[in-house]
Amino acid sequence: MDSWIVVKSEERKIIDFFGDFLKHGVLMKSLFRKEVLQMKAYHLERPLCDVKLNQNELPRDIPSAIKSQVLVRFVQTPWNRYSKPYSEDLCERVAAAVGWKSEGVTMANGSNVLIQALILSAAVRQVVMTVAPTFSLYRLEAQALGNRVVEVPLLKDFSLPKDDFLRTMRIKKPSIIFLSNPNAPTGNLFPEEILIEIIEKAPGLVVVDEAYYPFSGKTLLPALQQYKNLVLLRTFSKAFALAGVRAGYLLAHPSVVKEVRKVLLPYCLNVLSQIVVETLLEQVVLVQKWVMESLGERERLFEGLQCVPDVSPFPSAANFICFRVKGAKKTFKGLLEQGVLVRDVSDNKLLKNCLRVSVGTAEENARFLQALKFLSRPPL
Repeated sequence: MDSWIVVKSEERKIIDFFGDFLKHGVLMKSLFRKEVLQMKAYHLERPLCDVKLNQNELPRDIPSAIKSQVLVRFVQTPWNRYSKPYSEDLCERVAAAVGWKSEGVTMANGSNVLIQALILSAAVRQVVMTVAPTFSLYRLEAQALGNRVVEVPLLKDFSLPKDDFLRTMRIKKPSIIFLSNPNAPTGNLFPEEILIEIIEKAPGLVVVDEAYYPFSGKTLLPALQQYKNLVLLRTFSKAFALAGVRAGYLLAHPSVVKEVRKVLLPYCLNVLSQIVVETLLEQVVLVQKWVMESLGERERLFEGLQCVPDVSPFPSAANFICFRVKGAKKTFKGLLEQGVLVRDVSDNKLLKNCLRVSVGTAEENARFLQALKFLSRPPL
């Protein structure tokens, strides 16, 4: 009799467990929008490695003397007071540095936040258009806000199919278009004349993400004077070596900035980040030196990849190189086993068997090439 009671008790625990589990699932569905429940969060594994070449960071840290200068300024700044809601003083400095109107600049805690604000202001439950492959957060942020995302596949050489893009734009009537130039993860530039034609014919905003502009030297900044529907995104994460600080900015007609700020959270760029950016803006010569070093290493890295058997690198205007290799996933794991971390981008059909490597220091690039050559050697 006692054993029967024990069995029934265990059965009740199991039933209660699954009942709670099912109720929890129903509860989650009732609490969150279906667009969010269907999404996967942005995820990037960070395995231990000696050489990290997977996130397109500048391969050197800010010099200690500049960090000390930042800390002195930070100590002298009141911590108990809010800064201006939209970092207006810093916006003026950025505007002066790039040659644009201060009222046409707004800052945020990374350009990712600005992507979200642009979608919030222009496209909720609308059509958002971009290309594929490209920076994944355009799609993720658009879907999170209930938009339909239309992706136009690039051609085999990663070029923009102008006629197909314009036709799709005409039919789908997107509220906002995102284009990364240079494009990530492919590294190529889209011709300015094609971008201008898209801007002229677009029914809504055209956002050109110029995160890698310092490495390409190509910008649509002059076109801002003419096109009120053009928005440029820039970041301090790459050429300025401030990926950990999280600071980005938007350039557009002042009327566009006015609307975006309505949905952009005020005070979203903290005082320390503002001081860091202000200090680095005073180091133009140093930043230019870093960029030139990266460009030289990019050329040497590209030439090195061309010499590795069964490896085909694609020309790049950014601080990374996309390359095709036989057995990309196996190569990725093999590199990691040798302490070198790159980015596996091979899940996209157009990027089958492709990996992406950031331009590192001369030593890091040499270590990467050595590891890649080791993996490509013929079996004994």
